[in-house]
Amino acid sequence: MHEIAGRLSRAGQSFTLAAYDLRGHGAAAGESILSIDQLAHDLLTICAHLTTNPVHVVGLSLGGAVAQAAALDSPDRIASLALLGTSSRFPRTAMYERAAQGKVNGVAGQVDNTLARWVSDPAADDEVNGYIQNALAQTTPERWAQTWEALGRFDVVDLLPGLHCPVLALAGTRDVASPPEALELIAKSVRDGSVEYLDAAHLSALERPSEVAFHVTNHLLRISGHV
Repeated sequence: MHEIAGRLSRAGQSFTLAAYDLRGHGAAAGESILSIDQLAHDLLTICAHLTTNPVHVVGLSLGGAVAQAAALDSPDRIASLALLGTSSRFPRTAMYERAAQGKVNGVAGQVDNTLARWVSDPAADDEVNGYIQNALAQTTPERWAQTWEALGRFDVVDLLPGLHCPVLALAGTRDVASPPEALELIAKSVRDGSVEYLDAAHLSALERPSEVAFHVTNHLLRISGHV
C-alpha cells in the first residue's frame, strides 16, 4: 500500500488508499463468513463511506473473489479491478475437502500444504513464511472451513462478460492455487481486461511487493489518463 502511494505521489497523482480486514481475518477474525456475496456487501458498505466514488479495488486470492462479486453486484460503485492470484471459479470438491481437513485435523495440520500452494519456497525461514505461519496459527478450524466452503460455492464465470470496468489480472507464473490460466480467463472474458505476469507464487503481493506496486500503479494511471 505504501509503495503504491509513493509511486502515485511521484507521478503527481493523489489517491485515497484504504484497507480493511475481511470477516474471519485480522481484527474481524470473530466474524463468521457466510458467502462471498456477504463479503462483497461488506466491501460495498465500506466503499459507500469513502469520500471518493466509484472506487478502484485491488484484491488478492479470496479478496479477488470478493472484488469480482462486488463489481458484478454494483458496477456503478467500482471504477476498476486489479485482481491477483484469484479465479472466477474454484474447484468445489477441492475446496470442501480442504475445509473438512481443517475441521478434522486442525489448522496446524494444514500449514505445510498451505505453504506449498502459496509461496515459491515453502521451506524458507523468512519473513513471508513466518507471517503466513503466524496468521494460520490464529485461524480457528471454524473460520478456516467457512472460508474454503465460501470459495467452493463461488462461480461467476458466466457473469464476467457483464463486467464493464477495466480489469487488470496479475498472474503468478509459479501459482498452483490460482494458475495463470485462471487470470487469463478473467482478462479475456471481461470488456476491458489485461493480464500481466509475475515470477511469483500465489501470494505475489508478499513475494514481489515492488512489482505488484508497479503494475497496480500503472493500471491506475492508465485508467485516469496519465499513462
